[in-house]
Amino acid sequence: MSTFESLHFQPMLITDVFESIAASKAWYDKSALSTTGVPSYPFVSRTKADNGVDGFCSRQEKDPEAGNAITIGLDTQTVGFQPVAFYTSQNIQILRHSNLTPTTAAVLMTVIQTQLRKFSWGGNGATLGRLKATKIMVPTTVDGAGESVVDWGGISGFGRELFAEVHMHTRIALDRLLQIMSASDLI
Repeated sequence: MSTFESLHFQPMLITDVFESIAASKAWYDKSALSTTGVPSYPFVSRTKADNGVDGFCSRQEKDPEAGNAITIGLDTQTVGFQPVAFYTSQNIQILRHSNLTPTTAAVLMTVIQTQLRKFSWGGNGATLGRLKATKIMVPTTVDGAGESVVDWGGISGFGRELFAEVHMHTRIALDRLLQIMSASDLI
């Protein structure tokens, strides 16, 4: 039985899933970034490409956002996971939880992206208020008080299972590619 089959999913407010949801405090207009120093911090914007990373910058006047966070560009409905400290452009929301890891983030980003599709440009666009009123489907378990709570262990196990599947399929594809390349070298 797969981990997915053993999970019980339930809709929960996104505010009940994450410990904090807030606008980035380390935001800059890209044109105003200081160019002195080593560009070692990811600059996260509302782009869909490259996990939202629009380039790199040096340490700025403001402290960077701490890593291990999901980022959301509300007006563009973009979602990313930032494992290291970073800076952002405007309108980036930062979601945090002490149990957030790359494997749990991969699962949660998918369910968040699914819900963000209901927002559009203009009058029905995404706002922080609308995001906070959004429910996402997450694995749940019952705690000692009989309350439904997020099943972080289940999310983590499901994320690990998905990563293992991707790794296996990637190895198979690379092995086939190497076989094809080896066969063509013999001709």
